[in-house]
Amino acid sequence: MKVAMWAEIRRLSEIDKLSGRVIARRLHCSRHTVAAALEMQQPPGSAAARRASLLDPYVEQINNLLAKYPDLSAVRIREEIARGPEGYTGSTIAVRRYLRRVRPARARVYQEVHYEPAQAMQVDWGECGRVQVGATTRKVSVFVAVLCYSRLLYIEFTLSQRKAEFYRGLVNALTFFGGSPRNLIFDNLKAAVLNGAGRHACFHPEFLALCGYFCMQPVACARRDPESKGVVEGGVRYVKHNALAGRAGELLRFEDYLALAPTWRDQVANVRLHETTHERPSERFHQERALLRPLPAIPFDTDEVVPAVVSPHARITFDGNRYSAPPQFVRRPLTLRANRDELRLLHEGHVVAQHVRSYQRGQLLVLPEHRLAALTLRQRPPQQALTQEFDAWGPEAREFHVQLNRRPVKTGVQVRRLLNLAQLYGRTEVLAAIRHALELATYDAAGVENLLLAERRRRQLPTPTLPTPQRRELIDDIELEPADPALYDRFCHDTTEASHGTT
Repeated sequence: MKVAMWAEIRRLSEIDKLSGRVIARRLHCSRHTVAAALEMQQPPGSAAARRASLLDPYVEQINNLLAKYPDLSAVRIREEIARGPEGYTGSTIAVRRYLRRVRPARARVYQEVHYEPAQAMQVDWGECGRVQVGATTRKVSVFVAVLCYSRLLYIEFTLSQRKAEFYRGLVNALTFFGGSPRNLIFDNLKAAVLNGAGRHACFHPEFLALCGYFCMQPVACARRDPESKGVVEGGVRYVKHNALAGRAGELLRFEDYLALAPTWRDQVANVRLHETTHERPSERFHQERALLRPLPAIPFDTDEVVPAVVSPHARITFDGNRYSAPPQFVRRPLTLRANRDELRLLHEGHVVAQHVRSYQRGQLLVLPEHRLAALTLRQRPPQQALTQEFDAWGPEAREFHVQLNRRPVKTGVQVRRLLNLAQLYGRTEVLAAIRHALELATYDAAGVENLLLAERRRRQLPTPTLPTPQRRELIDDIELEPADPALYDRFCHDTTEASHGTT
């Protein structure tokens, strides 16, 4: 029987003085229902009568098991009560239903934390989807910092959650607040915590340097415990549900995110009536501003500094892109410094290259001066200069050159090889071999080299070895007079003849 039916029956009987038959006819119910309602002094309960269950005979046994093993699972309890010929034959679902009633789930109890002015600031990252940057799709993240007392909020959109971006966001937030609080609360960020968590966290040295520079005490939260920094967690949700919600048509480029951050922060977030403090953060901040520690006069360096080695193609790789470097530093180490807008390459503290930073991926950015310098270094001597140098050796060289032009060979390759032989054996020996080649009508650089080797073997002289340095750039700037190894042969012959004469 419903309470409304019971109340109407009592009213018709006590106030209207109607009989049970009339009441039953008017309410379209049985006279027995009317009689039962008039006998009830209290309204009927809302819960339906509980039906008997197959589990009822085993309730006492279950309670005994729970008293001994409070965390015993429903499956194990059913196995225990199903033992024997008269054991439980029902399903595990009934056991689970009974356990939910007698053993409610343990829930965490939270304690509200009150912060004093300038006591703490909480920081965290939030993910905001993706945006198209040129031909690349990049993830957009938001850095959120909140002063715990005034709830004044600072946000900054980035295209990564790298260590440098986190440090830059922290410094920009402190600059926006105009001072630093005593404590900095955060979770297990890789940029802040190397290992451990909570009180046992091992902090990153660079992060400790930042906290020490602004005289802040780092406070790491326990692992998987976002409620311990609920102030900034609420700030991240507020950014997603208010700043970004419904703006998909407006936020088409990353520049749109950058323009939205200060506008929404100053015109919406920090002037709203906060639901917890019931005050506007911008007005409540007046009580906190004077208690913040003033910032140092020298800004903290947040550039990302990484060592890099210039590739053989005069390139430096950073953040998925390749940047050109001066060709004279090929295979040499440089220092790369990158901020939000630019990228600089330094050698011994001096800037040797500067690029506009690209946030696309797979791009090659080459400065015109680097391209010109690379072409200059790769350029070989002109063909005409090589032939003129070879012809200047004398009539034998010019005759050999003429004969080369009549043969189906690449004259330039042959002349260059002969000039290289002169660097190794000396011009005198090469000219003698050329004269011998002209007599034999052998017009080929390889033939000249064979004649050179045969002559040295006849004279029992060692074969000179051309030096092949591992790093060519180490000897590029050395200038030496061309040597003539024949001089050393003369000394050997003189010494030999002198020794024979003495004997």
